[in-house]
Amino acid sequence: MNYTIVGLFPSQENIKEVSAGIEKSGIKNQDYIIYRTDKDNAPELKKNFWERLFGIAKAETNAVPNHLITSVSVKNAEELKSVTQSFEDNKVVKIYEFKDMTIDEAKDLNYIKKIIELRAKSQIYAMPEISLS
Repeated sequence: MNYTIVGLFPSQENIKEVSAGIEKSGIKNQDYIIYRTDKDNAPELKKNFWERLFGIAKAETNAVPNHLITSVSVKNAEELKSVTQSFEDNKVVKIYEFKDMTIDEAKDLNYIKKIIELRAKSQIYAMPEISLS
């Protein structure tokens, strides 16, 4: 069994607790990745069509995403359970499990985001229709 577990956390404030919890689970430092968003590397806010077309300038806000994404490579069911429990103890928002994804593949944050986006969309489309009356 070779899984990569990706945990989405609401903020970077508990980064040390998440890291300590993972290592307490018996996972080695080289078997997990914590992606941080720095102000210098944060994506710029996209301007809407009219701002680009007419050059209307608004006061820019420095909106830096404060979420935390963590990937962990697990090799057996015991590690999977331990890491999942560690994530839940640190207030994880969502956990994704990816079969046969190596930690080397998980190093690319854009790849992780793309796979999570596709999985989230598939879950939305699989939901039954809701009719409002």
